[in-house]
Amino acid sequence: MPTTTVQNGKAATFNLAHLTAKAAEGKMLAEDLVEIGKRKAQRIVRKGYEAGEDYLDESKRYIKHNPWTSVGAALGVGLTLGFVSGLLARRR
Repeated sequence: MPTTTVQNGKAATFNLAHLTAKAAEGKMLAEDLVEIGKRKAQRIVRKGYEAGEDYLDESKRYIKHNPWTSVGAALGVGLTLGFVSGLLARRR
């Protein structure tokens, strides 16, 4: 159903069915892009989860093979955090 409008003395004909079709096409394109983005995000999360599991397994293996080194590292980190928190508590 064509519609004629007059702007600035010029007649313009718009086909509403054509505009509706273009709007539907744009909506479908946007939905497709959202789905693609969702799948990419899920893939990235899955890869991150798998990498985290790999690091956890490697850490467990390292701790089993080098228990005293692991205890020493944990002790060093604990002492450092305790020292820093003690300094921060004194400032206040």
